Amino acid sequence: MKSTRKTNSRGAQIILAMALSLAAPSAFAQEAAPSAAWAKVIADAKNEKELVVYTALVGDPTLKAIVQGFQNKYGITVNMLEGRGSDIRERARVEQGAGRFIADITYTSEGQARLIAREDKSYVPHEAVPNITTLKPDFAKMTSGNLFAPSMTIPYGILINSSMVKPEDEPKSWADLTNPKWKGKILSDDVRAVGGGYLMFFAQLNAPGLGEKYHQEMAKNDPSFTRDMREAGRRVARGEYSVYVPFILTDIANLKGLPVKPIIPAEGVPFVLYGNTLMRNAPHPNAARLYIDYGMSEEAQLLWAKTGMGIVRDGLADKIPPEVRPFANAKLLGTTDPDRQNEGIALAKKIYP
Repeated sequence: MKSTRKTNSRGAQIILAMALSLAAPSAFAQEAAPSAAWAKVIADAKNEKELVVYTALVGDPTLKAIVQGFQNKYGITVNMLEGRGSDIRERARVEQGAGRFIADITYTSEGQARLIAREDKSYVPHEAVPNITTLKPDFAKMTSGNLFAPSMTIPYGILINSSMVKPEDEPKSWADLTNPKWKGKILSDDVRAVGGGYLMFFAQLNAPGLGEKYHQEMAKNDPSFTRDMREAGRRVARGEYSVYVPFILTDIANLKGLPVKPIIPAEGVPFVLYGNTLMRNAPHPNAARLYIDYGMSEEAQLLWAKTGMGIVRDGLADKIPPEVRPFANAKLLGTTDPDRQNEGIALAKKIYP
């Protein structure tokens, strides 16, 4: 990234990162020769010279490394605009409505991609790309007819205070947290509002062996709710609570040296699936298509895996660093459905008044 300029939009910080520097070609593993049709896409993409990506994943170093890898490999400049999801959505909606087609790609969650495509008509399906065939079966079902190209998952689990909770008492599952011994000792992201807590609630609501009955039992343990996910882990580390749910497993790196421990529940982890979606009337359609494909490449996937994020490409389990392999390969519990959001939040408010 050569330069970064910050501006304000609706009270949110928007960062325009103009990625201009080009390094030597990637020394990653050799790839099979592309088909003639795909070779033409690559050539046309290089002729377009640039690409504009919008994302609400602000300041993520791995996403920036993937952008840099794409630039290094293809010599195409990527201009990335970062901001709050609501601001990015509104910007795209206004641009599309005015016929000012600026963005090529939006990097967003699977649920938001479907919702915005339906309500704003800003996103459209992309043409087939080679790496779409490498997806794990669970994620191959979540492309919405090539509207969405999966890239990585953010996995959520349990965080405990390792000084307060003895090894023999550690919860091994979500179900374990219904034990009365945890009453008054659980801090939870608020399940009654959109966010990590609601993601957990909805995933558990639709998971075999959990469901509504599980939450009725959890409510008896009187969990305390917060909407400050960043501070929640430190509150557990300070001993205010024994347990915090749901905890972004990769955030354990931010709590290094503190008496906390992440746990992957036996039933699986709630997750948010992120990926790329094509903007309607993208001005650089071939570069966009090439970037969509690159997001599912082995090179990009292993960059996510090194941080412990879940990967969507099959066949890479043995190439993930051992220290983060449990996070990157965690069993999946489920994710949210924007079409059922109002229904889910209403139920959460009923169970946890």
